[in-house]
Amino acid sequence: MSNISELANVPEISFIEHTTLEQTEALLKSNYIGLYKEYNGMEPTLAPGDPITLLIKASTLVIYQVMQYVNAKGRAELLKTSTGDALDALAALFGIIRQEPTRATATERFTLAAARSDVVAVPAGTRVKTEKGRYFNTIEYAQIPAGQTYVDVTVQAEEAGEKSSGIPAGEIELLVDPIPYIASVTNTTESTGGLDAEKDDSLTERIYLAPSRYSSAGPRDAYEFYVRAWRSDVADVQILSPDPCEIAIYFTLENTATGLPKLPTATERASLADYLSGETMRPLCDLVSCYAPEETSYTINFTYWIASSDQNSAGVIQEKVNAAVGAFQLWQRKMGRDINPTELIYRIREAGAKRVSVTAPTDITVTGIQLPKCTGVTVNYGGLEDD
Repeated sequence: MSNISELANVPEISFIEHTTLEQTEALLKSNYIGLYKEYNGMEPTLAPGDPITLLIKASTLVIYQVMQYVNAKGRAELLKTSTGDALDALAALFGIIRQEPTRATATERFTLAAARSDVVAVPAGTRVKTEKGRYFNTIEYAQIPAGQTYVDVTVQAEEAGEKSSGIPAGEIELLVDPIPYIASVTNTTESTGGLDAEKDDSLTERIYLAPSRYSSAGPRDAYEFYVRAWRSDVADVQILSPDPCEIAIYFTLENTATGLPKLPTATERASLADYLSGETMRPLCDLVSCYAPEETSYTINFTYWIASSDQNSAGVIQEKVNAAVGAFQLWQRKMGRDINPTELIYRIREAGAKRVSVTAPTDITVTGIQLPKCTGVTVNYGGLEDD
């Protein structure tokens, strides 16, 4: 089932009217009793071990399985509840295909021991790797001109997927295929762009936005559609037009390491701008620029107490409070979302705390192109307190 916010208020449909197994059995039993009475003029006696009772139960299991199949097939045709292959088939109606896994890329520097009087070639396909065995290879031929000591070239991961993304600069430092005179290799940029196959939520979001792309007027939703089509790990998008014919796109990306959206790098911003500038994608006169949002810092500092009557569950409540703090940070890290201590108090109380005294954060207004960032967390347990 999709978790996108646009479909949050769309009701879930049950094609069997939420009928339960017990209700199905009761219906079969009632029908049998009614027919028996109609033909025999009396109600049957159905003991728990009666063959007819057992037949009704056996029939109920088969019929209910068929009902579940019918319900699942119906829900698979609705955007809110479609998943997997069924969602792929639904996307095909809009000319959309689930994005395949992609390979991470980085800029790799090949450095000579000393400048030479001749050119040193770096063949396409030259392999480099990290100490942990993540292999990359150059995707084009490069050369170090005479008199110079290094050349920068783009390398891509040999294995598609997100595991090769996020490798810091300096860690792809082992040359697998030796090249004469090359003394060292290292990546000067963090690897980025490696993604697993597109998740259901991302594909659902693109299907939902798909009708907007049919306009040639450049509506906000159309730009958002193409931003999300660029990469499936786009977490949030804000589309602004500061001046006529100027489009400013602010966006964040998913961060699988922390679970919190991250700012795009300069390379990623340039890549998106280049992608959106295709002549078949944007209106001819639009000037598109891509930016990272400005981060607005806040801290979390509070003390909470647990009711004495809940002392046997104190350990569990403490764990839930810590989880609630993490969930609040994820909820709060969205562009344009005001920093709201009331939400934090609500989540802590939901976790089981009796009372909460919050020192930070305070109410802070956040503009549409700002992104809240938690810079510190202090959680104090005040102990048990009378109800």
